[in-house]
Amino acid sequence: PQWFTDAKFGIFIHWGVYAVPAYHEWYLVFYSPKARYGKNLGGPPYTAAQGDLSDSLFNVNIRKDANEYHRTNFGVDFDYDEFIPMFKAENYDPESWAELFKKAGARYVVFTAKHGEEFAMWPSKFTPRNAWDMGPRRDLAGELVKAVRAEDMKMGFYHNTTYSFWDERFPNKEWVEYMNNSIKELIDMYHPDILWGDVLFSPERTEQRMPLGAEHFNSLELLAYFYNHSPDPSQVVANDRFDLVKSVNPDSKKRISNSIYRHEVNRWRFDEDLAILGDFQTPERRKVEEIFEFPWECCDALDPTSWGFNKRLPDDKYMSTDQLVDHLVDIVSKGGNLLINVGPRADGTIPEAQQERLEGIGKWLGINGEAIYGTRHWEKFGEDNIRFTSKGDKVLYAVSLDWPGEKLTIKSLKGWDKSRINCIKLLGAQGELKWELKDEGLIIQCPAEKPCEHAFAFKIEQ
Repeated sequence: PQWFTDAKFGIFIHWGVYAVPAYHEWYLVFYSPKARYGKNLGGPPYTAAQGDLSDSLFNVNIRKDANEYHRTNFGVDFDYDEFIPMFKAENYDPESWAELFKKAGARYVVFTAKHGEEFAMWPSKFTPRNAWDMGPRRDLAGELVKAVRAEDMKMGFYHNTTYSFWDERFPNKEWVEYMNNSIKELIDMYHPDILWGDVLFSPERTEQRMPLGAEHFNSLELLAYFYNHSPDPSQVVANDRFDLVKSVNPDSKKRISNSIYRHEVNRWRFDEDLAILGDFQTPERRKVEEIFEFPWECCDALDPTSWGFNKRLPDDKYMSTDQLVDHLVDIVSKGGNLLINVGPRADGTIPEAQQERLEGIGKWLGINGEAIYGTRHWEKFGEDNIRFTSKGDKVLYAVSLDWPGEKLTIKSLKGWDKSRINCIKLLGAQGELKWELKDEGLIIQCPAEKPCEHAFAFKIEQ
């Protein structure tokens, strides 16, 4: 739908029981030798103990620093689910979260309703491990839905679709049925605008070392359920992380070899006729180097080390506001959206350093938002330290990621006729700017004072 293409900027939230040890959202996999990204080496309890595993198997299935962290802080026999009573969310204020996200300039929010630890953040009838019956004893997901929509933002849910850290049944059909029912329950209870599955293809493989495939996970039926049970199917979107299907059309934009992942085909060793499902692509923590017509969204985090809250990270190691602004501009210039992640503490508060970054980009968007929201990519995404966005054939935005000084030279416009330009303005500054076309390009005279602290958007009206 157009709202998603116009939105450009969303907030991702990774929050769950893993916020208690405050190490990483994959903490369970990192410290416990039985829990894996894929088929586990047994079921719960998940402790740091070696048990009857050989030294080699134990060492290959842990991260030594995480295992030692767990032993030191909680004890070798401390089970992961003993964190659940400690996950109280006592300071969780969904209205203040939504207000912050709105202030940041976000147009949509995606919340981890269930991650690989498989703790449900809503009152689920399909598992007793849920936030209504244990831990916070609140409908954490439902409260946020209400708050986000009250601020006129779209609401989405992340749910694991093709992987698990906790359930020893994975990836058998019993687990698939449970996972499908869990997601359908979310759909029926909250009618999300976005369904955000994870991961693109399962860590488990067939005997031929190929992905288990979307058919194994019942993904086509699940996506049909999502669309058909939404108030308006034309206004909801699903991402691409529901495993892969065979593609019969070599020109399909969903074909892996034509997609944003096409450079990964050889490394993944897949047949090139595989294709993604869903409505948009989701490159993760990646700098995309070209324009893509098929919708895409880069998911990234303010924390470069973890998606969940990591209490070991110093405040100055988070992505800076300047980096965040540049990241957004670069992505939008190539036709994408940015979904930036925050990782709240176990008590439900968002770390102050993360709040500062969101407030900073919100301030920038308050001045420069028209160069972002509702724009489309231009014929090229940029040159040097400049990125382009456009609105139809009447407005071109040239966003300089650094202050250009006395003048900005845009080499890409050196072939333009003078009559094509009506006027040029700098967003946040008063009046029109002087300009001239020369052999080296369009030269714009900049005002003496900067209108904002970060990237600078020049509006070229035609």
